[in-house]
Amino acid sequence: MSAAEPEVPAEIEDYLIGVAVRAGQIGGSVGGRAGSAGAVRGGARTAARMKTKVELRSGDAPGTVEQVTARLTGAFPKAGALPAGEHIRLAVPFGLTGLQQVVLDAEFGQPSESHVPVRLRGFGKEGLITRKPTRTVTDQAWAAIMSDGG
Repeated sequence: MSAAEPEVPAEIEDYLIGVAVRAGQIGGSVGGRAGSAGAVRGGARTAARMKTKVELRSGDAPGTVEQVTARLTGAFPKAGALPAGEHIRLAVPFGLTGLQQVVLDAEFGQPSESHVPVRLRGFGKEGLITRKPTRTVTDQAWAAIMSDGG
């Protein structure tokens, strides 16, 4: 990995900000009423300033693209699919309430007979008091991707 910070796609950044605001984890009761327009704007500004943690993994996974996709989606049955064009993008809920989410983005290279190159990125908003959820979810995803399915 290079010394430069990995780029976060704008649509993922916007999605994570929206999740943070909807979850009510930031912003609180700005201006007196929770859920007011001021609270939403304040929460969105705070979420936008929070750093988005990026975890990267890459390698050759056993199986076909379809098999790798099935292992990845099977590992997170509560995940929701997000629009991503030619690759897979999942929003994985975590925590006690599941209101916080990590976005997983898996891109596939040209497969061979028994392996497919995979580039996995995990994105999450993390505050000061966390247990590294972005790393944990990305590690779980990578373990599923790299398993032989047996």
